[in-house]
Amino acid sequence: MEPLILPVGKYGTLIYIATDRFKSELLSLSYSVPLEGTTAQKNAMVTALSRRGTVTYPTQAYLNRHLDEMYSTAISTSNRRTGDMQTLSFTADFLGARYVGGGKGLLPEVISVLSQLVRAPLLDENGNYIGAFVEGEKQVLRDAIRAAINNPRGFALARARELLCAGEPYGISLIGEEDSVDLLTPASLAARHRALQGEAAPLFAYVGSTPAPEVVALLENAFGDFGGKGAAYQSLVRAHEGEVKRGEVEMPLQQGKLSLGFRTDIAANHRLAPALLLVNEIYGGSPASKLFLNVREKKSLCYHCSSSLDLYKGVLFASSGMQVANRAAAEEAMLAEFYDLQQGNISEVELDAAKKALANTYRGAFDNPAVLSRFYTGRVAANAFETVDAWRERLMRVTRAEIVEAANHISLGAEFFLKGTVPSGEEEA
Repeated sequence: MEPLILPVGKYGTLIYIATDRFKSELLSLSYSVPLEGTTAQKNAMVTALSRRGTVTYPTQAYLNRHLDEMYSTAISTSNRRTGDMQTLSFTADFLGARYVGGGKGLLPEVISVLSQLVRAPLLDENGNYIGAFVEGEKQVLRDAIRAAINNPRGFALARARELLCAGEPYGISLIGEEDSVDLLTPASLAARHRALQGEAAPLFAYVGSTPAPEVVALLENAFGDFGGKGAAYQSLVRAHEGEVKRGEVEMPLQQGKLSLGFRTDIAANHRLAPALLLVNEIYGGSPASKLFLNVREKKSLCYHCSSSLDLYKGVLFASSGMQVANRAAAEEAMLAEFYDLQQGNISEVELDAAKKALANTYRGAFDNPAVLSRFYTGRVAANAFETVDAWRERLMRVTRAEIVEAANHISLGAEFFLKGTVPSGEEEA
C-alpha cells in the first residue's frame, strides 16, 4: 500500500494509495498556510462557512440531503497545526465503487461536492458571505473559544504552549480570542476566502481502487486551475534557550492542572526522529510509561499524568492533574522521571513495551483510510516523506543509546499551573 505522489493541475499534488480492502474510499483536500494571528481565525471561519451554503447547495440542509442520497457520504473539516503552518482540510468518506455499481463509483460526485465547498460558497449580490451564515458561525466560534477555556486540561496545555513558543506562530491559537470575533464581517471573510483561493497549494489524498490516471483526470477537471504556489513550509525547531518560563492562573476548580513544555532540535526529518517518538512513549505516551506507572500509580501523586509529542515542531508536553497540595511533589516526580530517562535508565520491559505499542499503532494505520491519509498528508506537507512501513522499520531498529541521545536533545522550557481554588473533592477531567 505504498503511495504514489502525482501532480494535479498547475499547483496541486495527489497522494494516491491504491487499495480495495476497505468498504469505503476516502478523498481529502488540504492546504497549509503560514499560521498568523491576523488570519488564523478568519481561516477557521472560512472553512466552517463552506458547509453553510454553496452555489449548487444553497443551504446546509440541502447539502446534507444530497450527501445522504450519496449513500450517506460524510464530509468533515479540520483546522490544525503542521509545524508553524495552519493546515485546513476537507475529508470525504464514501462507499467504495464496487458497492455502488463499479467504475468510478461515487468519486466524480464527491469531487464535484468538494469543489463546491472549497471554490463556490454562496455569496450575496456584493460578493460577500451571507450575513445570517456568518452570524451563525460566529456564535459557534464563540462557543468553541469558551469551551476551550472551560476545559481545564486543554487550557493548561494551551497556556504552556504559548509560553514555550512565545513570539512564534506555533504559540498562536487556531481559533483566536473571543474579543476579535465581533470584528469578523461578511466582507472581510469573503476577502480572506479569495486570498486563500490564490495562495493555497492543494494537497489531495485518495485511498481507494479507482486507477490513478482516472483520479488525476477527475481532480484536474475540477481543480486544475485552483490555488497558487503556496507558502514554503516553515517550522522553527530548536532547543529551549534561557530560563524556564512560568505561568499560573487561578480558577474555581477542585484540582490543579500542571503542564510542562519541553523543546528539542529534533523534528520529523531528523535522524533521531524515531528515537524521539520512543522517548515520548517511554516517558508518558502510554499506560506502560514512566509517568503513568511511577508518578500516577506507584506514588499516587496525580489523577492523570501523560505526555504528548508534536514531531513536526519538536515540542513535548507532560500534563497532569492533582490536588493543589501535591503540585510541588508531582512536578518534582515528573521531572525526575525525565532526568532518569536522560541518564539511560530504561528497562528492557519499558523498551519492549514502547516498541510494540508503536509498531501496533502504525500497523493499525493500514486498517483506517483516515489515519493513512493523515500520516502521508503531514509527511508531504512537511517535506519529510516516508512510507508507513519504512517509518515503522526505523522505529524497530532504534537502540537504547539513540533514545538516550534523543532525550538529551530535550530541555524544559515552560511550566504552567492552573490552580484550583475549590477544596478538593471528586476527581475532574
